[in-house]
Amino acid sequence: MPDIVGIPKLGLSDFGELVSWEVSVGEAVEAGDLLAIIESDKASAEVEAPVDGVLLAVYVEPGTEIEIEPGRPIAVIGEQGEEPPPASAVSAADTTTAGPGEDTDDSSTEAPAAGGGADAASTGSSDVAAPDADAGAPKVSPRARRAAAQADGRVDFAAIRGTGPEGSIVEADVLTHLDETRGGADSAETGVPDRAVRATPSARRLARESGIDLDSVWSATGGAGTITTTEVRSRIEGGRSDGTAATPATQSGSDLTVTETRTLSGTRRTIADRLSASAREKPHVMGTREISIEHLRRVQERLADAHGVDASISDLVFYAVGRTLRDMPAFNAHFVDGEHRLFEEVNVGYAVDGPSGLVVPVVENVASRPFADVAADRSALVERVLDGEHSPADLSGGTFTVTNVGAFDMDVSYSIINPPQVAILAMGRVKERAVERDGDIALEEVVTFSLTIDHRVLDGADSGRFLDELADNLEFPGRVFEV
Repeated sequence: MPDIVGIPKLGLSDFGELVSWEVSVGEAVEAGDLLAIIESDKASAEVEAPVDGVLLAVYVEPGTEIEIEPGRPIAVIGEQGEEPPPASAVSAADTTTAGPGEDTDDSSTEAPAAGGGADAASTGSSDVAAPDADAGAPKVSPRARRAAAQADGRVDFAAIRGTGPEGSIVEADVLTHLDETRGGADSAETGVPDRAVRATPSARRLARESGIDLDSVWSATGGAGTITTTEVRSRIEGGRSDGTAATPATQSGSDLTVTETRTLSGTRRTIADRLSASAREKPHVMGTREISIEHLRRVQERLADAHGVDASISDLVFYAVGRTLRDMPAFNAHFVDGEHRLFEEVNVGYAVDGPSGLVVPVVENVASRPFADVAADRSALVERVLDGEHSPADLSGGTFTVTNVGAFDMDVSYSIINPPQVAILAMGRVKERAVERDGDIALEEVVTFSLTIDHRVLDGADSGRFLDELADNLEFPGRVFEV
């Protein structure tokens, strides 16, 4: 029997893209050989061959958006000439241990839908939530709940027949329910019953964002198979359902010449989805404050002269933020399932403009470790991100985020909070301002800090107190640094 290759436990997000196959169908492989690259908003990860043999078939084509579920079937390895099973005949339960030393976790996966070829292996949804407090309530996956929330609560889960494991409701069920209940106008125009349309969650999401009627895409395919993002993108490129061209010219009403069209990568699309959801769900409020770093410069010089520590202003600010979070734990927190969860660990993320977009590596326990260790870790993580060598573990566990927009000569940034965190701090460029000292005018170096908070759990007064505490730590650095 051939071995079914499943996605291993990669520690990535729940959604991403299979970027490439590193082995061609028909090529021999050995256990441990690199098979494929999977990319999410967090990182890229490698899928290795679990056994020796020949790559007989792949179930997911390069560039396909997939749910990154441990155990999801993506390929088959067997003996030369052996017949691989079709995608519709395999499930997570059939997969071979996915990667050296890792076991496939079947508890959070669902079998691919019957039919649909390679794309059928990528139409499921991610981990299923525990039953609701009401014992009679259906199980609902986190992605299904998110889809329902984005529909302004217009979803009665009791009215939905779940197709996930043990009858649980998954994202595709919610999207299908929304389409079925949205009204008959579109169906009347196309002659195709809306409930008959079968599409992957990502295809439905893209269609909604692009103003594409799935009925028209369904009609164009002859009503066969499951609509994927490929068909929706083809519809976008070929024209919208009303016959108008889907180009920038239709947006402005003028004749514009398109010089280039850039399709978002899986990573960029996932970043866009996450930040769009954050902007929609979190009431963002921003406050700013200029803080002097004159005394921080003295600390920088003393560290170099007395201890041989080459510290940047960003290193010093980053460490001071950690100490501020220790003393103001309401900011060192997540907002999940209606709960404001405060953490003991102060794990601060540092936003980096990496090759694939914005990436936020996390420095752990910033408030409880020596400054030199924290600075070295932050520098090493930034380098790994810039070199594309970071791992998923480098990006997990963050409780707060700092972003340095001063690197782009900016003073202020209305930054979007990295969910499920409750705040983000942007550091502006170092500049000079005029101050009065003993009756004379002098110049001192300052930085503008922009603090964005989630107004559901924090208020403007809280923001002011945080910036007060940060200012004290930076303007009187003896509170934080021992030099």
